[in-house]
Amino acid sequence: MQEKGKAHLGLLVTSHAMNHVYQLLPAVLLPEITREYGLSDFTAGLLIACFFVSYALLPALLGYLSQAFGRRRFLSFGFVVTALAFLATAFTSNIAILALLFFIAGAGGSTYHPNGFPILAETYSTSRGQTLGLHQTGGAIGSFIGPAATGLLILYFTWRPTLMILAIPGLILAAVLWFYIGPEQKPKEVSPEKHRKISFGYLKTYGPAMLFIAAAFVYVLGQRGTDAFANQYFVYGRGIDIVEASILFSVLKVAGLFSAPICGRLSDTYGRKKVLIALVIVGSASLYAMTASPNLLLLIPCLVFGFAAFGLLAVGEALLADITSEKQRGTIFGINLTINFSPSIFLPPALGAVAQLYSFDLGFIILSAVMLVSIPLILLIKTKPAQEA
Repeated sequence: MQEKGKAHLGLLVTSHAMNHVYQLLPAVLLPEITREYGLSDFTAGLLIACFFVSYALLPALLGYLSQAFGRRRFLSFGFVVTALAFLATAFTSNIAILALLFFIAGAGGSTYHPNGFPILAETYSTSRGQTLGLHQTGGAIGSFIGPAATGLLILYFTWRPTLMILAIPGLILAAVLWFYIGPEQKPKEVSPEKHRKISFGYLKTYGPAMLFIAAAFVYVLGQRGTDAFANQYFVYGRGIDIVEASILFSVLKVAGLFSAPICGRLSDTYGRKKVLIALVIVGSASLYAMTASPNLLLLIPCLVFGFAAFGLLAVGEALLADITSEKQRGTIFGINLTINFSPSIFLPPALGAVAQLYSFDLGFIILSAVMLVSIPLILLIKTKPAQEA
């Protein structure tokens, strides 16, 4: 299994990168779509929410189904669905159809995380933090390259041809995943007697995972808010043109190229909870600094926030793997991902409404304060001695 995991690591890192390119694509295109369709900030937020409704709500179901049907099918099929949905988006001029296609694209994108993460978590038990950090670097690469490349493509081709171009690598990657990752054996069916009731022991076993998921829901609010609305903020809140805004959006992600493996390694050495709490504080402070910095210095808090955000993802995934049994890891990861991405459903319209009524800055200031509420929850998580804060 170890050698097989090493062989798949590069492909999974690449897949994670492409998934993040697609994950951020609607948000990067949003200023152009807003301008073409004459949308309000609130309506633009609703459009982004259409993508994240499916992207956020399906991972728990897909993580469960993958245990019965195998991960290869979901990994490959997901990229096909997303690529074709974005391709179709380039040919529609109806805002309702556009919203539907965003929903379909999100459904395809939801297949990756509950299938890709468990493969590595189950393979690298002794260096899980570092390995998942390296895997998270793939997501950072896609998050960094994707917005910048999209902005440049928009500059030269406009946004509709950009969607056609970006659909191609997803289709190619789907074929590679299908032929490179071998089919899995179906796990043995669990006796129904083991699931007759939820005992105290069951709650004791999975309670820490549920507590972590609650904490992650809170501290991830800052990242989900910037993922969905940062480009809109840069263009309409700060008066930056679309290309420069897209590059600045990439700066929010560039620190993830090194922060995820570094923070993962630190958590292997010093404890997951200590590193998580430090990253929450840094993320909260830098998000507030983004609203207070002039345009000339905006790059600095964006860079620091990106470091904290990707570090939180990597260390959080490692901690969740530590406190979850291997048999249920796919399902628990899926539940975590569903709850983790669920803020992307309500944050875009909420931030849009706040922007219309007050200002873009106020929404991000509120998110920076709320992130700190996760610290008491993190402290309550019971872990093994090796991972305790």
